[in-house]
Amino acid sequence: MLYGRTALLLGLCVAVPPMFYHLPASLMMLPLAAALSTTPRQPIGRINSLDRSKFDKKPDGDFYSRPNLVTHTDDAFINKLSNLYDDLIPDGSVVLDIMSSHVSHLPKSKSLSRVDVHGMNREELEQNSARSTTGGMAFVRNLNTDPSFVGLCDSAEYDVVLCCVGIQYLEEAEMVFADLQRILKPGGSCIVSFTNRFFYEKALSGWVERGMAERARLVTDYFRAAGGFDKIDVRGDGTNVFTQLLSVGGIAGDPFVAVVATKENVPLS
Repeated sequence: MLYGRTALLLGLCVAVPPMFYHLPASLMMLPLAAALSTTPRQPIGRINSLDRSKFDKKPDGDFYSRPNLVTHTDDAFINKLSNLYDDLIPDGSVVLDIMSSHVSHLPKSKSLSRVDVHGMNREELEQNSARSTTGGMAFVRNLNTDPSFVGLCDSAEYDVVLCCVGIQYLEEAEMVFADLQRILKPGGSCIVSFTNRFFYEKALSGWVERGMAERARLVTDYFRAAGGFDKIDVRGDGTNVFTQLLSVGGIAGDPFVAVVATKENVPLS
């Protein structure tokens, strides 16, 4: 496995066509599809110029077949992520952690109603303490072959959805994000975090060739293309060029970036 940092600081930001940015809320959402848990919600756009090819074209199931019970970022990144979760996730929330593993980095002081986890390796998910202590479910699904949560999660089921250092592997992120909008409650949040370390052979070429700032814009554009999110913020200092240089040079730790999107606060009809 090729696992390390990227030194690329410049790249091209591929944006969703502007025509999609200002659609009224009535067009941004698909109420009928969102109300039916048997129907995946479809995105309103797609980033057609993004290179979605991968170096490793073998089935994802082969790559993730063996449990990997390690964390994929340094402690400083984890502390920043846990603090962000502490600030943004209300007590009593129902949470879904997608593309997860044996740990969700949720603060132990946070009282949550339930934490469900999704990933590619059941053994990892079964060892997730946030799931087990809240009686949560473990879902195994390859989102690159089935980019939805239909049959796993109900519409408007979750207060918060998390995705930590997994976004770079999604081949159709717009479709996944569109269905995340379906399963979020109105006003619910989706928190997507990432750094400059990942499995290069399984990441999109369009992700590898970008720097951290361009990756933040790409995730933002994923949410815009999905539709139904009325507030999208970028958190963390990981897009700063100086921070990236220090990280690549081994002086500083993993850059931290999180893109936080809020579902439009419109009840499902």
